[in-house]
Amino acid sequence: MLLVLFVEYYLTPKNGRYKFFTSRLWGHILLFILGIRVKKNTVPKVEKFLMMPNHRSYIDIFIIAAYVPATFVAKAELRGWPIIGQAMKAFRIIAVKRSELRSMMGTMNKIKERIDEGIPVTVFPEGTTFEGPGTKNFKKGTFKIASEIGVPVIPCAISYSDKHSAWVGNDLFTWHFFRQFWKPITKVNVRFGEALIDDDYIILKEKTYKAINVMLEEIE
Repeated sequence: MLLVLFVEYYLTPKNGRYKFFTSRLWGHILLFILGIRVKKNTVPKVEKFLMMPNHRSYIDIFIIAAYVPATFVAKAELRGWPIIGQAMKAFRIIAVKRSELRSMMGTMNKIKERIDEGIPVTVFPEGTTFEGPGTKNFKKGTFKIASEIGVPVIPCAISYSDKHSAWVGNDLFTWHFFRQFWKPITKVNVRFGEALIDDDYIILKEKTYKAINVMLEEIE
């Protein structure tokens, strides 16, 4: 997998033609290992976009990686992890130190750069996991970017048939992963909404929030 990852990274251009083949393969493999069965509709055909899913679990990342050719925003601390750090570079992942305002501002600029390069970006607008029902309030920063540069936001609703699949609070990652691993099948409903665009970031945030929560009501 790592060999394929680095071959893709060095042989493909750092622009919209980068297809995230390895990350999609990685996502599908992890979903298979964890027994995740995904029922979904089609992602809207938009060249440049910000993908905005609600956030129930780390499994959400595998789902988006498997079905959406986009990079992510992740904690900068992960860059120091063996293998993960190199994978972050290859997947064009945007690293952010959440405790530093300067880094947050830099992150906004990096998101703009990725979009300008034609590389879609996935951002979880809640900023953390939430078991539901519905969503937590959304952070406004990324909506400002979307409205400023006129890039569409694609709302995405993710709902697990087993509510214990949510990874929240003080639940340890390792314990939750192995608990999930021993489940034979976990069904997940994923709904992609229509692309939204607005030059007023507050209106755009409200539209996205409403779209995701309406879809969650339909699939939960």
